[in-house]
Parts: sequence; structure tokens; C-alpha cells
Amino acid sequence: MTEFEEYRQELLGLLGQDDPVAVLRTTLLEVQRMSEHASEVELNRSPLPGEWSPREVLSHLADSDLMVNVRVRMIVTQDRPQLVGYDQEAWTARFGNLDSASEIVERWRVLRGANLRMFESLSGEEWQRVGMHTERGPESALLTVQLMAGHDRMHLEQIRRGLALPV
Repeated sequence: MTEFEEYRQELLGLLGQDDPVAVLRTTLLEVQRMSEHASEVELNRSPLPGEWSPREVLSHLADSDLMVNVRVRMIVTQDRPQLVGYDQEAWTARFGNLDSASEIVERWRVLRGANLRMFESLSGEEWQRVGMHTERGPESALLTVQLMAGHDRMHLEQIRRGLALPV
């Protein structure tokens, strides 16, 4: 099993049988709740050396929503489009501290809202359409959104640890 297959299985395991769109909506509410009660100091504190701070995780979530938006649009409107991977570490290192934590949350909130509206508009046929991810191979719109929901659950745990909140 490749590294990407293991990662895929980890994220799908975190999702389980849950509705991915419902999970994404819940994450939106949970992140807003956590960030409202956290100070900039708490949001900028890394839980362990080498780990992202909650602010950096939030920036990464915004980046992920941006990429998923483009990927799902391409899958739905093109015939087996190429879905390009990106270096999340480089994006976070370069852009993760441009905005305040509250600005990052607002950017992510807007992106997530747009994604939820798009996902809710998809037909059964559109959910099954496939793109070719440059690192992970064929991915349907449904699999892309399922992975996103598992990804949310993984990073929610990381934000909680960073803010020292109960799991």
C-alpha cells in the first residue's frame, strides 16, 4: 500500500459512514465556536515543536477548501480532468501568517460556505464523475468530499490540542 493509499484510508476511517457534507457543515460551526473563545496568543501557540499552531491549521483548512472547490468544479464540468496536488507545507509556511486568526477564519468560513452550497447542488451523476489526481490517481467528486470530511476531523483534533481543549 502506498503512502497516499494509507492516507486515504486514514481519512476515510475518520469519516466512517457519516455524511461528508454534514461533517463539513459541523466543522464550520465547531471552528467558529472554538475560534470565538480563543485569544490570538492561543491561536498562535504551537502544541509541540514542529507542529502547526491552530492558526496555521485554520489557514491550511482555508487552502484545502480553495483546492477542493477548484477540483470539484473541474470534475463536474470536464471529462476526467487532471487534479494537481500542492505542497501544503510550503503554502502554510508562505501564506499561513499573512492574516490575523480572525481574518483566516473569515476567509475559510466564506470558502466553506461556497463549497457547501456547491456540494448540495450536485446531482447523483455529478457526484460519480472522476478526475485524475496527479498524486493519488482517480478520484470522484464524492471521494474528494469524503476525504475532505475526514481531513476536517483530523485537523479539528489538532486545533483542540493546540488550544488545549478537551477532545
